[in-house]
Amino acid sequence: MDSNTDDRKGPLSMKAVVGVLSLMVIAGTCWQQSGRGRSPEPELPQLKKAPAPDNLGQEAYRHVAQLVSFGERWTGSQGWQEALEYIAIELQEYGLEPKRDRWIDREEEMTFENISALIPGESKERIVIGAHFDTKKTSGHPDPDHNYPFVGANDSGSGVGLLLALAETLANQKNHASIEVVFFDGEESVPYAWDDVRSLFGSRRYVGQYQAGLKAGREKSPIRAFILLDMVGAKDLDIDDDSNSDDQLHRIFAAAAIACGHEEYFFEHPQTVKDDHIPFIDAKIPAIDLIDIADNPQWHTEEDTLEHISAESLQIVGEVVLTALPAVEKDFLQGEGRLALPPRRR
Repeated sequence: MDSNTDDRKGPLSMKAVVGVLSLMVIAGTCWQQSGRGRSPEPELPQLKKAPAPDNLGQEAYRHVAQLVSFGERWTGSQGWQEALEYIAIELQEYGLEPKRDRWIDREEEMTFENISALIPGESKERIVIGAHFDTKKTSGHPDPDHNYPFVGANDSGSGVGLLLALAETLANQKNHASIEVVFFDGEESVPYAWDDVRSLFGSRRYVGQYQAGLKAGREKSPIRAFILLDMVGAKDLDIDDDSNSDDQLHRIFAAAAIACGHEEYFFEHPQTVKDDHIPFIDAKIPAIDLIDIADNPQWHTEEDTLEHISAESLQIVGEVVLTALPAVEKDFLQGEGRLALPPRRR
């Protein structure tokens, strides 16, 4: 499918199109099939599975269900406002201080708001974990096929739900790095079809403010790595291998998946994805996108509902993130030795 194909039908199954290069410029995240695969498992280091709450996935699912109950959550909608308040309240319940950043985009004449919280660690150096909380606006478009009910259980509910569950877990354990959780607004393209300029508003705002702080000498907590959670809750979970993501982070997460016994759910489909990690990459901050988009028939359709979300899938991704974090700390924080990982094959 290309940009002229009906966007509501979702992407084609990658199992049916392996070996065919097809550019996808579609209605939210932009992606294309890539020829790069991941390194063979024997070349990856041995990581130790990190402890994770047995109910991590259930807690994440509970958050997703609550978000879905707010209905559509496109920027400025009533559901969007309810989602913002819900995230802030949950963060406060974990003992964290929500930081809210609201601004007006003059060209779009839209008000956006990011919300974040810092979990202090032994080091001031930061690892940022993010997810977007806005959903695709599927009303008011000139094409009738682009107008339909949409609650975004997977896109964006699953990323937000898992990030909240991880925030609670990380707030209750000792971390070497400081961990910042960020909930981005405005990831979705304003036009129904993907537009590189009219999308990723929240992540571009966050990175822009960070860079301005560095330039002015105000920023004393450098960001060493960024982890993005986007569409991580499907029952048929299949996290894609994004070629835009940092090679070293990819190897760490591949090793973490193996350590957790979850390798079958990770990095089988090479893709090139434009998502909220791109502003970080542009700022030379290593970033990885954990996303299941290539074989996701519910994506940007009215079928993206709670019945297609699995607490087990959320548990799987959560365990891998928690297992990867110590290696990310070791490899990316200054003063820590880099892991001896082999070059990633392309």
